[in-house]
Amino acid sequence: MRMIDSCFLCLDIGTCGVRGVAHRVRNAMIDKSAYYSVDDFDTVFALKSVADELERQLGTHFDTAYITGNFGTGFFNISTKETQWSNEHKITISDIKSQISQIDAPDDFYPMHIIPLRYDTGKNRNILTPLGQIDTRLVSTVSALFFENDRMQKILSLLRQSHIQASAFYAPQFLYANVLRPKKTNAMFIDFGAEHTIASIWTDRGPVWYDGHFIGGNDLTSEISTKLDIKFSEAERIKRNVANLYSNEMARFSPADSAYAFSCADVNEIVVPFFYNLIEQIKNDSARYIEKYQPTEIIITGGGAGLNGIIELLSQTFDIEIKQTGPDTNVRSLAKYIWESARPYRRAYIARLKKWQRITNKIFGTFHHKKTNKKHPTSVPIMPSTLCFDMSRPETYTMFRAGGISAIHVDIMDGLYVDKIAGGIEELRKIRAMWPGHLHVHLMTDAPSAWATDAINAGADTVILSTNTVGLRRAVQIVRTAGKRVGIALNPESSVSLLKTILRDIDEIMVMGVAPGAAGQKFNMNVLNKISVLASVRKKYGLKFTISVDGGINPETARLCWGAGADLLVSGSYLAHAPDFPLAVLSLLPSNKNI
Repeated sequence: MRMIDSCFLCLDIGTCGVRGVAHRVRNAMIDKSAYYSVDDFDTVFALKSVADELERQLGTHFDTAYITGNFGTGFFNISTKETQWSNEHKITISDIKSQISQIDAPDDFYPMHIIPLRYDTGKNRNILTPLGQIDTRLVSTVSALFFENDRMQKILSLLRQSHIQASAFYAPQFLYANVLRPKKTNAMFIDFGAEHTIASIWTDRGPVWYDGHFIGGNDLTSEISTKLDIKFSEAERIKRNVANLYSNEMARFSPADSAYAFSCADVNEIVVPFFYNLIEQIKNDSARYIEKYQPTEIIITGGGAGLNGIIELLSQTFDIEIKQTGPDTNVRSLAKYIWESARPYRRAYIARLKKWQRITNKIFGTFHHKKTNKKHPTSVPIMPSTLCFDMSRPETYTMFRAGGISAIHVDIMDGLYVDKIAGGIEELRKIRAMWPGHLHVHLMTDAPSAWATDAINAGADTVILSTNTVGLRRAVQIVRTAGKRVGIALNPESSVSLLKTILRDIDEIMVMGVAPGAAGQKFNMNVLNKISVLASVRKKYGLKFTISVDGGINPETARLCWGAGADLLVSGSYLAHAPDFPLAVLSLLPSNKNI
């Protein structure tokens, strides 16, 4: 699929529900995105409901569908295939395909991913590609992931009943390795699924260890059901509500459910040893691979990834950085992988389109100079923070436009107001050269009056000044005299009363949800009261300032900020780490707005 003008659907088919992401593509750009999920053991009902709702949201039918999810028991192996020629031979893609065709699947298993790890020839060893080389020998080392034929046939049957034609299938851990794993690093993935827990280690070249035979969440539910003598469905519900790896004396006196006599502690006396044993088994089975490949992080997914205390337990067990993902990681990773796979075709198309636009404009511009009224798109009240993106790449700006972004937030730190040095006037000037939209600049500098003029000359449209700095009022005057928007940043520990004498002179108050100076911090819930107070003051006295919030913004904290009265949000880490940028922007919007 070349992703020029189309609409594609991505589905994550789980044990007890379906999640879907859909993109409508126009002129090789994402025109509209949608997300929907249904939790139901009736998979056909869930599939139909998700597909119908996504088609309704996008207003069109899907051209193609891509599938990930629970494919059952997986089998992994690494094999070596060798070919020798009597005379020197130019190695072609046909030679590689011939070797791959010799890989035998285990009985009753289906090959889903076959990934070359390395090639060796008579003259060269451990090369990425042998194509075009002239030699008498080719040895290919290949990893392969296989899944149960019966499960694949069942999934195909469910899709046919739902009137969905699948174009391709992708194992979740293959997607994690290609979307979540940083390039040039080795990473370990643990997926705490319902039927199985799957663990694997991936390098830049592919998987080097994979084991999908560990017990899963359903085994824990069965154990709770048996030991507490309750129905499986009740055990599953109670497990989701009270499972916790942290010990708590009060849990002994807290009922797990009003319908039963046992306590939360009774449930967790089953949960804790279950997870300790599971993780210890994963550690033992992966030990020699971890020692050899030294993964820099462990990324956890699945229902068990949200268990309270799981990160701490994994950190103590493996002594490796742990990263946690959300419940929609599978389907968003699939959408990201499909979209990025078509990048070469999209870039070539956009280049040709721009070329013909220049030619057409040149021809018709000679005869026609009539001005046209352009319809301006609705502004999206979300600003990505440049601290978390590579602003030297044109693709970053293309991604922003695809997400409907009209303004971006630039932080400049002088190393005095905060310990960190970041941004700078020169970087701001480069960003302005690549971005025609609004530039929202936060000066985290000790002397804002010395920086304000340079920031304006470099392209700032809004200048946010920091409290407790020298020459703050002078800086406000400089920005207003230049005809630009001016605002004040209110730190989490600062009182709203600091702004009392200046509220009528500024265009914006940016409430900091975290301490200034670093991305990725947890949102400080105490600032919600500051947002509410500012919104009340604005309404009471008829003031016109905008309220923005910067720091710790994700879908949950965004919802709280909108509810408190915010008008604009700045998001860095959440948007930067999202597999699908437009959908991530969509997830931050208030319910009455859309892209």
